[in-house]
Amino acid sequence: MAEPIQPPPRGIRLATVGSVPVYLGWSWLLLGVIIVVIIGPGTAARFGTVTGYAIAAVYALALLLSVLAHEAAHAVAARAHGHTVHRVVADLWGGHTAFDASHGTARSAATIAIVGPLTNGLIAVLAFAGVVTLGSEITVALLTGVAFVNGALAVFNLLPGLPLDGGQVVESLIWAATGDQSRARVIAGWCGRVLVVLILVAIIGVPLARGTSPDLSIALWTALIGAFLWSGATSAIAQGEALGALRGLDVGSVLEPAAAIGGDRPLTELTSLRALPVVVDDAGRPVGLIDHDALRSVPPGAVASTPVSAVTTPAPEAWTTELRPGHEALDLVRAFQSSGSSVVAVTADGRLRGVARAARVNAALSRN
Repeated sequence: MAEPIQPPPRGIRLATVGSVPVYLGWSWLLLGVIIVVIIGPGTAARFGTVTGYAIAAVYALALLLSVLAHEAAHAVAARAHGHTVHRVVADLWGGHTAFDASHGTARSAATIAIVGPLTNGLIAVLAFAGVVTLGSEITVALLTGVAFVNGALAVFNLLPGLPLDGGQVVESLIWAATGDQSRARVIAGWCGRVLVVLILVAIIGVPLARGTSPDLSIALWTALIGAFLWSGATSAIAQGEALGALRGLDVGSVLEPAAAIGGDRPLTELTSLRALPVVVDDAGRPVGLIDHDALRSVPPGAVASTPVSAVTTPAPEAWTTELRPGHEALDLVRAFQSSGSSVVAVTADGRLRGVARAARVNAALSRN
């Protein structure tokens, strides 16, 4: 439960836009090759080998740009709602935008989700307008591909089940209606599972029931996409259940008393403290803990003249958290995740309130 945030994905770092890194996952290159292999023969037969395969390559590039436009819309909306955006990634499964939604609301979550498909829908409309107004056969072929790709992305992502954007909208609507985000996520995850079953039945089951065989390549792609969606839906259900367990955590029961002490104070003052010493700066902000090995190595005759800072282990960034009413457990776990620390300092109005240890929090969660 108390684990650090996942590291950036493996792949090519395309750019950094407004401090947000944009990655091209290695898996996307496989998708690009597949697109060229599938589309290339048809366009080569129509326009010639070189031109045809060049058009197929442009189709692949258009898909990449469409996915990045989709994710960029998510990133812009997330930042507009005050969330920290960690990265944008394009990969085999399309793409994703990683951002900190810990302070989000049902409305902001729905807005961030919906802007991606809407962006693809707008691109599809503009591309179709180009098809209608332009006369060049190659240009029309390219714009038709762009219109189809973006239209398909918009419709597919609006399907009502997690991990798709439409599933996020479903979660947000249920969250707004019930006030329970954990239950909303579980329901939206189950919607995603039902969606997978319906897609498999429509694409594979119906033809088989009629006594015909579905196209093998379409069946394989459907199964592959279905497996991806099922995995994402299952993950969403697990997240919802974990979030529900967090809601039931009594943070007060896992907090340990702590006593603030300045780094410039002599070590002799540690003996008068009746709680775990936490070293604070001049403003009272927690900055570290006592290194007991270093403390034991101080000669008895030097204890009175040695400052606390000499035996302090500096704490990692983001190891302090100010708990919001109604979100205490979630804020506490996010502090563990973002800092990577096994100990988190909890403050109230900027002043030290206590400390929490990951082992004690995980033990309490396992009992819920």
